[in-house]
Amino acid sequence: MKTLRLLVLFGVFSLVASSQSKAATDILLYEGLPDLTGEFMAVTYNHTTDAFYASGLTSDYNTSGGDVGVTTLDSYILSATISNSGNLTVGTLTINGGVGGGPDETPLLYCNLTTGPAGTAFGYGDGGGEIFQFLFKVSSGYLANAFGGSGANGGIILSVPWDSSHGDVAFNNSTAFNSNFNNSYSANGVINSFAPVPEPSSISLVLVGGVLCLVARRRLKAPRSKSNNE
Repeated sequence: MKTLRLLVLFGVFSLVASSQSKAATDILLYEGLPDLTGEFMAVTYNHTTDAFYASGLTSDYNTSGGDVGVTTLDSYILSATISNSGNLTVGTLTINGGVGGGPDETPLLYCNLTTGPAGTAFGYGDGGGEIFQFLFKVSSGYLANAFGGSGANGGIILSVPWDSSHGDVAFNNSTAFNSNFNNSYSANGVINSFAPVPEPSSISLVLVGGVLCLVARRRLKAPRSKSNNE
């Protein structure tokens, strides 16, 4: 019983800790459907103004029925304010284009990047210096309902290769947001915006719930000791 209690305490501690320390770690997103992809992404960050900017062209739209195609290439822009300590404070995602039989040059998706205590909605690294991750809430757009409607959660994975031989300044996990970085020369990053996305703390919640169930079940099955009066 003491072991189970310790597991419960550990699970609760892990949940609280994870909710407060995601600014400088991955938030471990997993791509789902639908999925809007952008290519030829140029990424820049100015550590003086805290401005993070990624811009490219909308390239694909995938649903459970497969790739339905983007009829018009248009802008795919992510703009965010990220402090030198790696905290996301505000940001937006705007994706334009035409999908299927939809009109050309249409706002496909407009979202607000989700922010929270200590920048909990932002992660980077994924074992290296090429992956950036964001969470967002759907606001409006031609495909808003396909992504769950206004207020629905979504996720972004941005993969950014760096070509230092042609002037790119790579993101470095060690210095992180204490210096500028950009891939404006190679400009060949790939970005995916998708739904649904598991909450960053979902795994911890499941673990805590499972342990609590084990504790309750063990107590119910444990034989009750008889009192001295019987």
